Amino acid sequence: MQMKYDVIIIGGGIAGLTAGALLARQGLGRVLLLEQGASTGGYVTSFKREGFTFDATGAFLGGCEQGGEFHQILVRAGALPYLRFLRIEMARNIYPDFILELRLRGGFEEYIRGVQELFPEEQGGLRDYFALIRKVGIEISRFEEITWWQMVFFPFYFRHLIRYERASLGEILDRYFHGDKIKQVLATLPAYLPPSRLSFLFTATLISKVLAQGVWYPQGGMGAIAQALEAAFREAGGEVRVKTEVERIVVEGGRVKGVITKAGDFLPADRVVAAINIRQALVDLLPEEQRKRFSGVVDGLEYSLSSFLVYLGVRMDLDKRDLPYFTYLSTGDAQKEYEQLMRGEQPDDPTVIITIPTLLDPSLAPPGHHIVRLMAPASYGFCTGWGGDDRSRYLRIKEKAVERLIRLVEERYIPGLSSHCTLIEAATPLTLERYTANERGASYGLAPTPRQIGRGRPANRTPVKGLYLAGHYTRPAHGIVGAAISGRFVADIIGREHRR
Repeated sequence: MQMKYDVIIIGGGIAGLTAGALLARQGLGRVLLLEQGASTGGYVTSFKREGFTFDATGAFLGGCEQGGEFHQILVRAGALPYLRFLRIEMARNIYPDFILELRLRGGFEEYIRGVQELFPEEQGGLRDYFALIRKVGIEISRFEEITWWQMVFFPFYFRHLIRYERASLGEILDRYFHGDKIKQVLATLPAYLPPSRLSFLFTATLISKVLAQGVWYPQGGMGAIAQALEAAFREAGGEVRVKTEVERIVVEGGRVKGVITKAGDFLPADRVVAAINIRQALVDLLPEEQRKRFSGVVDGLEYSLSSFLVYLGVRMDLDKRDLPYFTYLSTGDAQKEYEQLMRGEQPDDPTVIITIPTLLDPSLAPPGHHIVRLMAPASYGFCTGWGGDDRSRYLRIKEKAVERLIRLVEERYIPGLSSHCTLIEAATPLTLERYTANERGASYGLAPTPRQIGRGRPANRTPVKGLYLAGHYTRPAHGIVGAAISGRFVADIIGREHRR
């Protein structure tokens, strides 16, 4: 007789791993995690090439300080003993006609002081803007622990969340500021959206919760986070199966009964957590009657843009060049760049995020070498899907894009970069889609527009009994910490139901 699981988790990204580790430590019984790839981690993984350890995507984490939100999750999951975090002291934002050095050790307050020093004429607007950020942040924290009587008096306790639910960051910046430069600075966020389309509530959440006490990098690379959560999950009795793809979620009488794998195995379970692409979770894997129920909702969602990444192993003395770990090269016109990308074009002068992780952890590269990773927003449809099924055309497009991005960074930031590369690899939107199953290689799952934040984002509990959603397609939002919080939300929901 087939053994029944208490919970089956589909998807071994950060949300699935977090949910699994928390559920296993709650003593829920048999918890199984299924991952279609060869290893867990999703976007938060590392890969090795010729002695270099490259981070696939992630750049930094917030909430890692004692008592921080991510720190608390890691403690609850049992993963903290496997990790050591390195503080990112400074970041550099380079705009077309000015540079902003951001001191990050002091977190939110030091960030504010840095912006005030650069824009002394905007003191009043900055004071009022950050006061609003704090008020929204307080309500967001309160909302996560909402009581029944606060729900009854919701408009009284959460008036800022209601008032700004559909506001864009652009609207709020226009209210408090007149200069374009300060608006550029305050809109420099990991979202791939211009201020006119970016949710203000998302911005307030990111600043007040994730970046409040500074930002961090895991020793050993981003993949160390997934490895720690998987180790904690297994230690608590959880079971992991990699290279196991789910064919269908079995639903009978409106309730989950388990899953069927591509190999044809039926795995029974009372609850299934789909920590995967939202279309897979609510359309592709469900029976026909359920697909009809959700397909309209899924079709109406807007995915984020994808990324083009170049991974460089270089023989250079970058530690002697006064370079920070994190640098943001801005185009200066986020709206124009976004419109080009939405038309399927790749800008000649894109926004580029440059990270040099070996400045924090030299062990990631052979002696005398450094890692430089370049990341730019990208359209899935660039040059008709990066060449479509024409492999030779795809490689030509990819090679030209690599050369263009390296040349741009060499001209604007690191002279001599191209002549010192000993290893070059790259990932296109097609690469990201292939390895993570994120539709169209979406870097952030759903785009954090005003319509897709808070109540506008898919809920963690679905109308199908026993089916839950986790990850950056659902609440609360994207990013490593956002995905982990989503996993925590699901674990808490299931835990409460189990105790009844």
